[in-house]
This record gives sequence, C-alpha cells and structure tokens, in this order.
Amino acid sequence: MLLKKRLIAILGTVVVVAAACGGSTTSSAPSAAATAAASAAVAAPSAAASAAASAATGPADASCKGGDLADEQKLVLTLGAEDPATLDPTKASTSTDIAVLHALNRGLVYFDKDLAPVPSLAEKLPDISADGLTYTFKLRDAKYSNGDPIVAADLVYAWKRLIDPRTAASYQAFLGDVAGAKELLALTGATPAPTDAVIDAALANFGVSAPDDKTFVIKLAQPTSYFLDIVGLWGAGPIQEKWVKTPNFTEAENYVSSGPFKMKSWTHQAEMVLEPNPNWYGQKPTLTQIVYKIGGDPTANQATFEAGQLDMFAAPPPDVPRIKADPELGPLVRTSPQLTMDYWGFDNSKGPTANRHFRRALSMAIDKATLLALVYGGQGVIAGSPIPPGMPGHQADIGLPFDVTKAKAELALALDELGLKDITNADGTVTKAVAQLPVLSFGFNTNAGHDLPAAFMQEQWRKALGVKTELKGTTFDTFVVERPKLVYAIARNAWGADYPHPDNFLRALFGSKSGNNDQGYKSDDFDKLVAEAAAEPDFAKSMAIYNKAQELLVEDAPAVFTRWRVSNYQVRPWVDCVVGTAQDSNVTGDYFFENIKILKH
Repeated sequence: MLLKKRLIAILGTVVVVAAACGGSTTSSAPSAAATAAASAAVAAPSAAASAAASAATGPADASCKGGDLADEQKLVLTLGAEDPATLDPTKASTSTDIAVLHALNRGLVYFDKDLAPVPSLAEKLPDISADGLTYTFKLRDAKYSNGDPIVAADLVYAWKRLIDPRTAASYQAFLGDVAGAKELLALTGATPAPTDAVIDAALANFGVSAPDDKTFVIKLAQPTSYFLDIVGLWGAGPIQEKWVKTPNFTEAENYVSSGPFKMKSWTHQAEMVLEPNPNWYGQKPTLTQIVYKIGGDPTANQATFEAGQLDMFAAPPPDVPRIKADPELGPLVRTSPQLTMDYWGFDNSKGPTANRHFRRALSMAIDKATLLALVYGGQGVIAGSPIPPGMPGHQADIGLPFDVTKAKAELALALDELGLKDITNADGTVTKAVAQLPVLSFGFNTNAGHDLPAAFMQEQWRKALGVKTELKGTTFDTFVVERPKLVYAIARNAWGADYPHPDNFLRALFGSKSGNNDQGYKSDDFDKLVAEAAAEPDFAKSMAIYNKAQELLVEDAPAVFTRWRVSNYQVRPWVDCVVGTAQDSNVTGDYFFENIKILKH
C-alpha cells in the first residue's frame, strides 16, 4: 500500500500543475468555476479569451525549439489497430474517433492548453442572461472546407440531431440541461416507440435557435456550471444538413470539415491522410499532411516506431521500463498525466453481476497494485473511484480495498441473495454454491493490449473466489457495438475526459439516461445527487454534492476501477511545437495539430 500512496503523492502533484485545473497553471480555480463565474461577467471577454479569439485556436507554446523547417511537412502517426468507429461528429464516441475529429472540426468554443473554454467559431464567449439560462453566441465569418459559409442554422441542426432519439447518439444526454431536452430523453428507448410526429413536436420545443445567420441562442432548463465545456465538445459543432444527407458522407471524397484540416484520403483499415483546410479561419497549419497508419497491436506499432517509420507513438505500458532505459529511446519519452480512467464494467441489469454484493466481491478480489506493476509496467495510479487526480472532485481516499477476506464475505451475501447454497449430492460429494454460478463472459477488444489485464483478473477471481469467467476477445468495431448492449457480464472500458469536470466522469458514465452508461447501472439516488450538484451555482457546495454521488457510486461497485493513466509518448526530436494536454486522445498534442512543425533532420 505504500507504493500506492507514493504514486498518488508524486503524480497528483504533477497533474495539478499540468492538467485541467483552470485557465492558468498558477490558478487553483478549476475551469468549471470560471465557467460558473462567467454567468455574471462573461459579456466582457477575459484576456485569455480575447487572445484566443484572435487566433481561434492553436496556443503559442514554449515547447517550440525552433529551427529550419524540413522540406516535407508530413507527420506520420498510428491510430491503432483498427479504423475509427465513425467520423460522424454526432455519433463519435471513441478516443480514436475523437483524435481525428480534433483536427477536422471546431465548434463555437474550443479548449486552450489548460483546458479552459475559449472562443473558436464564436467571436467571443457568450453573453449570458442574469438568470444563467440564456446563452447568446455571435459567429465569426467562417467557411467549411467545401467553401460554403458556416451559419447559425447549422448549429441548430447539429444540436437537434444530437438530441434526436432517432439518431441514437452516445452523447445525447450531454445536452440534457437544454430546455426541452428532458422530454426528448424520455422518448429515447420508450416503449412503444414514439412516432416521428411526436419526436418532431418535441424537437420544435428544444431550446436552440438561430435568429439570424450570425446568432446562435441556447436556452437552458436550469443554470449549469459546466455548460461552456459542453459547448466545446466535438458533437456540438456546426453540421450542414445537406452534407449528412449525402451518401457515404463520412468518406474522404465527401467529408466536409470546419476545422484546420480536411480529409484527403481514407484507405480503410490501412491509412488515413489529412491535409490543411484552405478555408480554415484560425492559425494556418505548417503541416501539409497528417498520415495516420491503421493496423497492428501496440507491440507491432512500437516496433514500427523503433524502425523509424512513425514520428510519435504512445509507448505500450509493459514496454515503458525498457524504453526509458534505452539510450536512444529514453530521451524521446514525454511522460504525461492523463485525465483517463481504466475500468471494467459489470452488467448491472441481469445475471449474478446485477447483485450489488457480487459486484463488490469481484472488485475487492483484484490486487490492483500487482496489476499495475506487472501488466501496466508501473505506469499510472491505482484507482478506487472514477474521477482522476488533477480534476475537481478527485477523492484519493475512497475505493473498495483489495481484501480477499472481505471479498469472500461479500460473495457469501451475494450467493445467499441469489438463492444458491451448497448441495450434497447422492454420492456424498458437495457442489459448492459458487460452482453453481454461470461462467461469466468477459469481453474486450483484441490487438490493443487488453488481453493481459483481462487474463490477470480472470485468474484472481478464480483463485480467490472460485468464480469462473470466459474471455471473449473480438474486434474493436464489433466490441463497441456489443458493449452497450450488455452482451458481456464484464466488459473492458476506459474513459478520457471530454471536459475537466466531475459531471463528465459521473453522470456521463453512470447516469441512468446516459448513452455512455455501458453498465446498465441505475440508481435514483445517484441521479438526484448529480442533478443537484450540476444546478448548484456555488462551486464548493457543488463539489461536496458530487463527492457524495461518487461515494455512493463506489459503494455500489458498478465497475472495477483499476487505474488512472499516465501516458508515455515518444516524440522524435524533429517534431516541434507539440502542445500536449491531459485530455489528448491517441497522441500527445492531438488537440492542436495545427501548431506542429517538422524540423530538418
């Protein structure tokens, strides 16, 4: 346990400085607090906002070494083992999807290097009414990659498409604070299915409008402290209706982007190439190409990097000690705390894992310290709860302990509630109650290093509790479809912050109405607490309520929270002006690829 405390102490200090805690590294006020304060003073843009407005994105960064530029401004990366699940901004949800969308699209606001919301498509941060319910944005002059002007009606279309139950978007619930959203969320999954007329009538009352081409207005149902963070999400950007209605609109030849890059080509399961968007209104990219290689597991891609065929790559956790000790590779490593959690969700809706005591037993039987050391190469921090270090609402002192004795006691309670008891057979042998449990399906996507932690936990449960599981590895595109359908009793999952606020790790993952709730977890008490916290304008009081919600969640054990990540990115010395954040998706600096330059080498 000393190792756990030491890691938390060291890495926690690093994250507080480097991650998403506010508008500058010297402030202790989180961006969420700044967002809440904006309701009183946002009409006059802050200095940070004004500076950002002039460039629209792409912060200047002290990491630029400078020097002569290479003749070829091409950045070669890997997206991982498989294609993005989708590049439809409304439906995107995986880190692979989002990594590409950061380069392709920008909305009204974006995030600066400290993860504070700043203007992008908007001329400035919004005017907010005195009651905190009405946000009015003014749009700058801007065009899509196809040359068409970006107008406020495109935002109305995008927001309504995201909340529309027929779209079935994972991030639908993120707009839940907008007036009229509650009625639309209630229609999602309703039985019998609502008619188009009923849905269209509800959409007509959804609180977004475009009085003119340059004005976008949002009306909220209640004040929401983190709402500017929501506005900055990839799914909240402008979308042309005619684009979406084009056959195969997400393919390269049809793709329409609003950000610094556009798609040149996409050879599925092999390579994707981006190039500068000539109509981009912000900082013009120096890069002429971003080449994403697709395919290969982490070990294979590490070998590709070492062969000189990639410019940047996240070191596979088991290889990190070797890489850091290597005289050539070690100096390339940039250790970056991440607002990312690894967890393994239980099916909370059916089977043995629907029993609270059974879930607690499984959680307490995992030796996370050994898991971190052996499987993850010591990279990261042992997690006991969802919210990571460096984010408001982090609680380092909560979590179900690794304790096999307590795990067995919880299992006994579960077996009793499940009606399972030891059976004495006719031949005098005894069939233990635990042996009567079904073999639990344990799902994960292959070629991404998840087989090792899955096998470790499988053995821990077998040895400590006698619980049997069957590993079910499948391709990523199949897994991300099956996981939310609760195909598996236990399923691999991870979550990186979309915005640096506890709402993003609580309601977004475990709220009963959230499209990202891949566990089927439902708790009225939890839902009430997160709703109460979101509506509380006083930041300290809001955090105290979020703490209660997180404590309730941890005790219910809807998942095994295993670690908060620390990524080790290998960056070639000729890749200059990389602006990393704690929310980067696949590669360090993928929020601001327009900054990157390739130096002569």
